[in-house]
Amino acid sequence: MLDKSFVKWWMGRVEPFRDVAPEKLAAEREAMERQQDYNRNYADFINGAVLPAIDSIVQMMRKHNVIHRVSTWGNQLALRVHLAWRWGELVIMQGHEDCVTFEHHVITEGEKRGDDSSDDHSHTYDLRDPLPTTVAEQEIQFFMSRLAQDLVETDEPELPPGETA
Repeated sequence: MLDKSFVKWWMGRVEPFRDVAPEKLAAEREAMERQQDYNRNYADFINGAVLPAIDSIVQMMRKHNVIHRVSTWGNQLALRVHLAWRWGELVIMQGHEDCVTFEHHVITEGEKRGDDSSDDHSHTYDLRDPLPTTVAEQEIQFFMSRLAQDLVETDEPELPPGETA
């Protein structure tokens, strides 16, 4: 419960400014309607594209005994893959009201805690229109490719199957 003296002080400051122009409220309503479209496009993309793709990759990793974890927090989904001296994480979230962001982190663990080096990538897609399901598959494959490429250092760049220079 708020302190009565605080409420009295606050109301004394705010009351002269409480009348809001109707056009300002209309703009707020329009913004909220657009936000609902973004949220709907995000939910459709997550449910129709991201979750099936994550499920597929998780099944493959489970079958081949690759240590991994899938977690959710708020509006984000994370896939973390643990390897002997490296780990990678793909975070998918609605980072802003009108976009979905794929953050790719590939971390090489140092000899001491805190000596980690990071290779990060971030890709952002506009949610004003529905996203095709191929975006989820491409982003997950990009993440898995970066993780696998960073395991082996060669003199010549190696491209994953299906990619050209």
